[in-house]
Amino acid sequence: MRKMAVSLIFIITYYICAGQVRVLTTDLNNDGKLDSIILNSSNSVTISLSGFPRQPFTTKYSWTEVDSAFLATNKNDIQSKELFLKKVKGQSVILLFGNLDGAGYREGFSIINIEGNKAKMVFDNDFETIDVEIPTTSIDLNNDGKLDFVFRGLGEIIGQVDSLNANIETYHPYQVYTVDANCALNKELTKKYNEDHYVFAGYEYSEKIKILYPRNDGKPSVMK
Repeated sequence: MRKMAVSLIFIITYYICAGQVRVLTTDLNNDGKLDSIILNSSNSVTISLSGFPRQPFTTKYSWTEVDSAFLATNKNDIQSKELFLKKVKGQSVILLFGNLDGAGYREGFSIINIEGNKAKMVFDNDFETIDVEIPTTSIDLNNDGKLDFVFRGLGEIIGQVDSLNANIETYHPYQVYTVDANCALNKELTKKYNEDHYVFAGYEYSEKIKILYPRNDGKPSVMK
């Protein structure tokens, strides 16, 4: 029974509230030891891997809870609404969500990548550089052992075609960023993801490209 209890300790995620500091524990580097994610404040987090120095990270904006729509379609690997954790063999990725205002702009968005017993904030952008308005998923799209982060901007309905039971929208493609030391736009995966789930007509949002979007969730298409 004692061995079973010890094993359970390693798979249960703890949430500790001590004043303004919140501590979440889980195995982040797949070594069988508990590590800590310490939420010091609304814009400061420390990653503590067991046996290694603590690594603090701070941003200029505040993080808030993970979008409920994102949690509805993505399984969080830690019991928390304050951040999203995805773990695969050899990699753990933490997503930290900035506030989304009424106009649809997200104050900021951060990604911390943990590999090789080291944590690094590989993505830390505000809406003026890369606006992560609608986070979609964090998944290894091409089975290369690296997680990919998928998001898109908000589109706008600019017309209707009732005879086709469809709306006309601005072009707002998905963006795919491979989470690694650089965490840059992966054009190949972005193109394929849009071809599979939307329509591909370039990598950037465009008001000039009109998309016919069926109201019955059918495949969108570019209007000629």
